[in-house]
Amino acid sequence: MKPTPYLRADYSRIDSSKQRYWISRISSVLALGYLSATSVFADDTAKLSSWTRAEDQKSIQASLVAFDHEADEVSLKLANGKEVTINASVLIAEDQERLAAFTKASEAQKALSAKSRMDSYEPEGAKHKVHVYRPAGYIDNHPSSESRPVAFLFSAGGKSAKIVNRCMSIADELGWVLVGIDAYKNTSSLTELYDERMRDTKIAFEWAQQNISFDPEKIVFGGLSGGGWWSFQSASDLTRDAAGILSFGGWMGKMHDKNYSKKMAVAQINGDKDKAAISAESYDGRFLEKKARAKVKAFHFPGGHVLAPAEVALEAARWIHETKEFGDH
Repeated sequence: MKPTPYLRADYSRIDSSKQRYWISRISSVLALGYLSATSVFADDTAKLSSWTRAEDQKSIQASLVAFDHEADEVSLKLANGKEVTINASVLIAEDQERLAAFTKASEAQKALSAKSRMDSYEPEGAKHKVHVYRPAGYIDNHPSSESRPVAFLFSAGGKSAKIVNRCMSIADELGWVLVGIDAYKNTSSLTELYDERMRDTKIAFEWAQQNISFDPEKIVFGGLSGGGWWSFQSASDLTRDAAGILSFGGWMGKMHDKNYSKKMAVAQINGDKDKAAISAESYDGRFLEKKARAKVKAFHFPGGHVLAPAEVALEAARWIHETKEFGDH
């Protein structure tokens, strides 16, 4: 969109009592005078700041949306939700320096997002690590990443990086973000240290909500063995809006007295020799379909109580992705 040198307004149809008001409003909204204004729907959460024209020191309050360095055009979003595009050359030197810094940061972020990456963190207040796998093309704190699905993954041994590694093909093909949480570890009983483990899991979950961009309506929980059981508990205790479960050799432990997220897509992924997990499939499946109105599907592979091969995990994730209509990314 090319910036226009001015914007005309026809005041002849505005009665005298409102004319001065609208002249004042339009003058303040279009204070820089070198713009085209259009309605935009992109979610821009940048902080409002002052942008000033060098010629007469007139300013507007707006957040930075984009800067086209080659065209020397900057797009700003006003407080009323309108987007304006101006020639950057008309701004004061301080504003142009901010745009130069924005360009440098954007280029660095694009270079970083060009390839997938795995990072580990220790959220404040947590006793365990969080491992985040971002697929290629993912940009932190960018609107394009806010529509991505996310999978929170648990391991029975408290080492979730392994299951994150196994599920990387899911992220690479479907665009999911993977978040491994080490807070869960099997104990001698289902109830032992339950509150402590859920508290630590909640800290990691809330940290991810604040620091990782994803769609809160596309949350999937997953885990191996006890980590699979913990996925179901998370779909009750952390959020009632979970979209799906990737249960690798896990089951619900007959804990059918809780309120779980409704209408989930639940993938039961078990080795064909994992008798315990397979024996729970129909029992858990009936409960989920009847009480939680879930869609349930079993995926089997040759083997016992182990993590499924990557291709089987991907098949299950594709089913969840399609069933819940996550869409392309």
